[in-house]
Amino acid sequence: MPEDVLDAVFDRAGISEPTSDDRTEIGRLVELAETDPAAVVAEILRARRQRDHARKLSGRSAEAAGKLEEMLEKLTSGDATLSHVVRTRESESGMKAVCVANGYMRELPVHPDVDIDQLRSLQSWEYAAVRENMVVGLWRDDPLLFTAAMGDVVSFRGYYEHGDHLVRVMHGPEEKIVELDPSLWEAELTTGSSLILQRDNPQRAIGTLNHQTVQSRFEVPIESLDTCLDDLAGISEISKRMIRDILIHVCYEDLRCQFDLQPIKGILLYSRPGMGKTAMIRAVAKWLYDHREQLGFDVVLYHVKPNETKSMWHGEDSRIIREDLWGALRARQNVPRTRPLVQLVVFDELDSLGRRPGAGDHVHSAAQSDALESLLVEMDGLVRNTPTEGPGAHVLCIGLTNRPDRIDSAVKRPGRFDMVVPMPETTIASAEDVMAIYARAPQLPWYLGGQAKTEVDIEEIRQQMLRPALAWIYSMVVVRYKTDSQRQIEVTAGSLMANVHYMQAVNDAKRQAAVRQLEGQGVPAITLEDVIDGLLNAAISVARQMETDPQTLVSQLDITSPITTVQAVAEA
Repeated sequence: MPEDVLDAVFDRAGISEPTSDDRTEIGRLVELAETDPAAVVAEILRARRQRDHARKLSGRSAEAAGKLEEMLEKLTSGDATLSHVVRTRESESGMKAVCVANGYMRELPVHPDVDIDQLRSLQSWEYAAVRENMVVGLWRDDPLLFTAAMGDVVSFRGYYEHGDHLVRVMHGPEEKIVELDPSLWEAELTTGSSLILQRDNPQRAIGTLNHQTVQSRFEVPIESLDTCLDDLAGISEISKRMIRDILIHVCYEDLRCQFDLQPIKGILLYSRPGMGKTAMIRAVAKWLYDHREQLGFDVVLYHVKPNETKSMWHGEDSRIIREDLWGALRARQNVPRTRPLVQLVVFDELDSLGRRPGAGDHVHSAAQSDALESLLVEMDGLVRNTPTEGPGAHVLCIGLTNRPDRIDSAVKRPGRFDMVVPMPETTIASAEDVMAIYARAPQLPWYLGGQAKTEVDIEEIRQQMLRPALAWIYSMVVVRYKTDSQRQIEVTAGSLMANVHYMQAVNDAKRQAAVRQLEGQGVPAITLEDVIDGLLNAAISVARQMETDPQTLVSQLDITSPITTVQAVAEA
């Protein structure tokens, strides 16, 4: 076939650089068209069908790949259950992991994104995340896991089978055989060494207890706290009084003995929500820690969160208080020291411990009050547990609550939480102090004198922004309620708003100004109207909460007469 004819064919086909095979195939088809045109047409039809079939297969493959990707995505999102991994093995269908959860052993496939080496190196207290019967992730390298897995502490007596890593230990009055975790195979164990058993597998020892570095799951590193006394407003005086009482009644034993003062074992701090109880305790603990060298004592802080002592198992509530908490306190006291030790134990929402049976509260059963009973017993035994030789060790319990009426009367008896401290109510002056703390950042732009300014003196912000806004909102009526005698009573914003609401008001004002700057509309700085709006939004939020839940109004204002209706004032 002439070259010019071939070039014309390739141009029409859009082939700019034909190969020798292309030229040969075109020549064959042209010759075939001259002798048997029907055969050429048949070949073209077959080629088109093959092309369409290939396209369908490609589409189905893409759809299948998309579904597979969607399935894998679902496997790695949402809630997962946690399982211990016993071993891994290769199979014809891929990697398998033998997992144990709730006493049941299962063999599960492993998601391709899971690192097999890390899966194999999981410690006995670490977990694999299982979703849809497949291992999809790992939870490891978290100190919390080891702490949560710690069970009873036993005393090492000797090896039973050294090669099998089996040892003899004293568990209470009985001797038993336990297996050493691989992390302890190289540990130097001597008679009397303390081993920690795994909580959900007490036949395995997972760690040793170093008496020089006793720690508890309730212990809080005070050095990480960032709340200082200077960050408090409206409660700075009461925090200073608390520090003074702690120094006199707890830390300085000589001074206490000289003036024949009784030691304080417990402080009950109460207020309505949002008044800064937790922030104040953080600041007090940090002040004591920061001044420990100057004052000559060490400070350790323990934080027991609400319901952290509760368990579904009978007797476990008591054990947590007796062993996990007070056991750690005693262990810390037994560590050799050169100066006095002060242990602060903070119970957040102390009322969550419940009441004793017969204490006038029918909600809590005898089983639910186990933690409370153990707490009272341990507090009564503090003096006996304190070492008599060397520098003293002092334990001070601080209970925080919004509902002192729910605290069992036995808790407030002498020798327990007998120093009852109410947080001061917010005044218009203290509200201004709280707002000033959150308005003092030097980079904040304020709209003053018709222009946006930064590096504004806080006193100018008080005079031009905070004080006028508070004067406008503080006496505003935001709630009305009626008693059973149909007497209507009005409640102002100042009566209902707590310190936290004034903090929220300033942050709301900042947000409004930031939104304007982001959208390029209006004044790119905080205005007086922003501050007023922030206060108004906070007041409306409180009023609506009272309307929805009248009991919060009754408890906050200590209303004794029955009320029939509570209404948020629409004008606010």
